[in-house]
Amino acid sequence: MLLSASAIAQTGTTAPGVPQSTPAGVPSPTAAQSTTGSPVSSAQSQQIAAQRLSLADALRMAQARSYLAAGSAARLFGADARVRGARMLQNPSLILSKAVGNNTGAFGQDIQLTQTFELGDKRRQRVRSALADQSASFADRAGVLADLTLTVQTAYFESLRSEAERQLAIDALTAAQTFAQAAATQFEAGDVPRSNVVRSGIEQARAEQLLQTAETESANRSATLASLIGMPAGSTIALTDTLAFTPKNHSLPALQEAALRNRPELQSAKRLRESRLAALHSARIQGQPDLFVEGIHGSFDPAIPGDSLRVGVTFPLFDYGRNRADAGAAKAALQEQDAVVSETERTVRLSVETAWRTLELARRSVESFRAGRLDRASELLEMARTGYAKGANSFLELLDAQQVYRLEQTDYARALADFNIAAATLQRAAGGTFDTLP
Repeated sequence: MLLSASAIAQTGTTAPGVPQSTPAGVPSPTAAQSTTGSPVSSAQSQQIAAQRLSLADALRMAQARSYLAAGSAARLFGADARVRGARMLQNPSLILSKAVGNNTGAFGQDIQLTQTFELGDKRRQRVRSALADQSASFADRAGVLADLTLTVQTAYFESLRSEAERQLAIDALTAAQTFAQAAATQFEAGDVPRSNVVRSGIEQARAEQLLQTAETESANRSATLASLIGMPAGSTIALTDTLAFTPKNHSLPALQEAALRNRPELQSAKRLRESRLAALHSARIQGQPDLFVEGIHGSFDPAIPGDSLRVGVTFPLFDYGRNRADAGAAKAALQEQDAVVSETERTVRLSVETAWRTLELARRSVESFRAGRLDRASELLEMARTGYAKGANSFLELLDAQQVYRLEQTDYARALADFNIAAATLQRAAGGTFDTLP
């Protein structure tokens, strides 16, 4: 079952809170007037030029224009650069010198070019750490996009809900204005007491205040959505999607297992653990020797220049504690990341559980309306209208029935919005879509 703002407005106008038989001299209801005196139809005409926006379009625009998405892409580019750097050899060193003196070998080395080659597992562990960081960056970007998707979905559904409430507020004001006009005419004719005029005036003032609140809420929600998708301030948006109700049955344990496999935060935490492990191995093997190759141009005798090539191995002689300290810090970082992984798993399970319960509550709420609440509210209003037209019901009973009907319509729109937001939240918590989740 689908519900859009226009559908709610149409539902409200099929059973307006006015008598079926309007007394003589009572004007029929027209377009509701806002508190500033401008007709609502002018606001509706402005929406004709508004930009039509579907949820899919909003998501595409947000991903293309979001600063958070751009920042995650930059971090990913940096991770790629670190992987390329980790795979490279150490940079060569060049020494240019001019000796003063003679008869010593060192003073005869005018040009010395040295290239060091790491032996053992140093380079492999460095590459392993960089690749793990790169995988974590991929997962972080997926998490940023997933959060952005949920934020845009929530803003879109809230905009639909606020627009539905605005339309209902317009209907309520139309009915209140008609009641006020009817009460004034009937009072002048001596058919009703002044209390009806006073009460209808109060209802009209309340309806005007309600419309002001609904218009402000709708404008704020629209501005939030426009900001998220990168539209200019003051843009007018016409939402084309509806608040749908498509309940599906999902197993909570299956959703939690899917979340443990799919959630980007957990994947990132595990990849960072791999990086910390590689860093620990790298810190522990810093005492391994390195191979070096040197090319030397110079002369032992200034009158006879020459060139030589030397190959050798460098051995770290003593560790004054720096290597042990680096290894200890790397081990502590690994233990910290182990705790992060465990904590992330706990929060993932909990977020799925709470999101699942919230969706179940929202589903039951919508189903209660579909099971007859809206029909009973409509029936109550129709009975009150008929009774009032025949003189069997009082003016206050008719107003009460109308208020019940409007509140039920408003609560139904909110229930549908809550259901859609809860469904999107559960998908985010489980790390997928309902088409792929168990």
